[in-house]
Amino acid sequence: MSIRTVLGALLVVSVSCARKTPVGPKIDPALATLIPADTTLLVGTRLEALERTPVYQKYLADRKFPQVEEFARQTGLDPKKDLWELLFVSDGQHHVLLGRGKFANEMEPRLEKEGAKRFGYKGYNLIGDEKAAVVFFSASTAAMGATESLRFLLDQRGASKGPPAALAALMTDIPADAQFWGVYGGGPIDLPFTGNLANVTKLVSSIQAGSIYFDLRTGLNGIASGECSTVQSAEDVQGALKALIGLGRLNTPASQPELQKAYDGLRVTLQDQRVRLYIDVPEDVVDQFLALWMGHRR
Repeated sequence: MSIRTVLGALLVVSVSCARKTPVGPKIDPALATLIPADTTLLVGTRLEALERTPVYQKYLADRKFPQVEEFARQTGLDPKKDLWELLFVSDGQHHVLLGRGKFANEMEPRLEKEGAKRFGYKGYNLIGDEKAAVVFFSASTAAMGATESLRFLLDQRGASKGPPAALAALMTDIPADAQFWGVYGGGPIDLPFTGNLANVTKLVSSIQAGSIYFDLRTGLNGIASGECSTVQSAEDVQGALKALIGLGRLNTPASQPELQKAYDGLRVTLQDQRVRLYIDVPEDVVDQFLALWMGHRR
């Protein structure tokens, strides 16, 4: 074998290794080690990256998101300055919101002054009551949820190896730089949607597994993908999505013809038992589009 051949082979190997980058959205290791092994739903938000996008700054910065606001209140964070990442985990019965941020040292005493009680479990202090509580794992990692769900989370502490294999496989369809994403592995699910999006919960019941992501850097862009149990159920989901889009078109005020181009950016495809919804909403109509589907303006 000639030196030229050896050098060529080494070059090919080095290039192929250099191109190997992490696939799917990155989860902070401190949060990944808290994901229970039987988790069937993960929803992640990279708040730092999200808040830097033009769409967020123009149309979402003034909106109130209940889950973010409640997490910030319970943990003493300024969500616009000190909250970096949120991760919702659920197995269909236990639901916990995990967060990374810069937590205030005086947060625990303040919560106690407001009437929250401190009680121990598995070597950790929970602050709240028997209905809901918050637990701090470190100065930058916390979890919030129903007390029963937090105890379940602590029972799994130390055994997690990150997202379960089925969810990790679904995450590979999501770009690494997506600011908001979710993966679903089947089972019961209760989505906190309002407005027209409340109908999405019914559709999810027909889906065995799926993923969704949004990128807000140049508009509202993303893909929702679902694998159904049968071809017929996939056709039903496709039909329901098209009906929802049609309903949105009908609800578009005559005084806002520019919204029609937002609906031109919604496309549904069907391949065997997989349904995909492609979302490509231009930046200049994102606010109106979200108002139509979420039920309120900024």
